[in-house]
Amino acid sequence: MFLPGLAHAVICKTTDADGVVSYSDVSTAECPQPLKLPDYSRYAPRPVEQSPTAPSSATATQVRFERYQSMSIIQPEQNGTVRSNEGSVAVSIALQPPLQQGHVVKIFLDGRAVSGDFDGPAIELGGVERGTHSLRASVVDTSGKRLIEAETVRFTLRKLGLNDVANQPKPEPPIEKPPYAPPGAPDYGAGKAPDYNAPAQGGDYAPKSAPISSTPGKTNPAFAPKFTP
Repeated sequence: MFLPGLAHAVICKTTDADGVVSYSDVSTAECPQPLKLPDYSRYAPRPVEQSPTAPSSATATQVRFERYQSMSIIQPEQNGTVRSNEGSVAVSIALQPPLQQGHVVKIFLDGRAVSGDFDGPAIELGGVERGTHSLRASVVDTSGKRLIEAETVRFTLRKLGLNDVANQPKPEPPIEKPPYAPPGAPDYGAGKAPDYNAPAQGGDYAPKSAPISSTPGKTNPAFAPKFTP
């Protein structure tokens, strides 16, 4: 209903008695002073010309895979003995070249895979029971493909008890004494040992040469008392 009227609507300018100017949108017949507006400007966005995409020279960096040459278990030793009451076993692996990005080491104890993957050549196993075990290791990639495997190693785990010989205190070494040497014999003659069956010979001893006292009461072997029975 209102479309015909709206088609002839104009902007009308009116001024009241106080001089206030107002604008309203009314039909042409009701507007004594229609306002002529300049043509509105139109903006059309400039079409963007897309240049053909040049092929990028940058390529994703790919890690070059180097084939493994050798892998061996160096600890524990083949047919060796590990002593641990806690059941801990240190495993050391020699790998050439070293472990590459995205690869992991898997450990098999007695034919069963040890839970978890290891990203280095030094590994410690826990909770190993007493007795003889077989240990095997391999390197796998992200898809689980086995790349290289080490030769199986057999070892024995021992847990020390109170009566174990290895747990007994070691005896202290005996104190070494010098060999017995008898005291030196006195030198009775020319530095030779005395011969008690031989006639007396002169030695270092010489009695004092003092005159024999002739006084009565003194020691004098030449004095003979006069006794008349």
